[in-house]
Amino acid sequence: MASLLDSKAAIGLACVVAIAVGAGSVVWLHGDGVGPAAAPTAPQAGWDGPIGPSVVAAQAPATLDGPPLTDAAGNLRIDVALHTLFDSHLAKPGGAAALRTYLDRRLAPPARAQAADLADAYVRYLQADDALRARVRVTRPDPSGLSEAQVAELLAWQRDREQLRARMLGTAVAQAWFGVDDADCRIALEDWRKMRAAVGSDEVDSNELQARRRHGAVLEQGRNERAQACAQRLLAGHSGERQ
Repeated sequence: MASLLDSKAAIGLACVVAIAVGAGSVVWLHGDGVGPAAAPTAPQAGWDGPIGPSVVAAQAPATLDGPPLTDAAGNLRIDVALHTLFDSHLAKPGGAAALRTYLDRRLAPPARAQAADLADAYVRYLQADDALRARVRVTRPDPSGLSEAQVAELLAWQRDREQLRARMLGTAVAQAWFGVDDADCRIALEDWRKMRAAVGSDEVDSNELQARRRHGAVLEQGRNERAQACAQRLLAGHSGERQ
């Protein structure tokens, strides 16, 4: 119920992102562009090729061999199912080699080479993300509520990770795999920041005042829970194979 209480603008942003990348997939086409810069020590890769032919409207049904990995033209499908497939292999010892073997067995050209390139890029991204995480010092959140400084730290940390993904995976893959979660997390942190804002500040408009008067502690509890869940996701470490 609490999620219905937040601003129309926040809901609109989540819907736009979800329509763009949440239910469907894009087709992987290797390109030569480079996404926005991120951590200076992370290797760069050109994964910002064109997206085509379009966003797939619905997830295709899985087969006995697993989820469908290609479109009708034989290009690699970039969707949530592929992301889950990659992570399920990489969470196990020797997962990177097992993933490459699996993709080589399942796929034919051109998707086979596309998948091999993306798998290599994703492993490099996870290694760079681990290195970036090791350098970041973010205060563990108080369960009773994030401070303004903690919200600012987490938003900055999230921006760094988004830039790293865009740089190493390309914006198309980054959006398809992480866009919805990133948007939800950003909204949750901004809503909690609004919750902490004093009456009379620019962030507290008439709609916010009405929501506070009508829902009070329920609104605060819901926003705190979503902000805490976002913080937990951002601060959680990776597990599994990185070689």
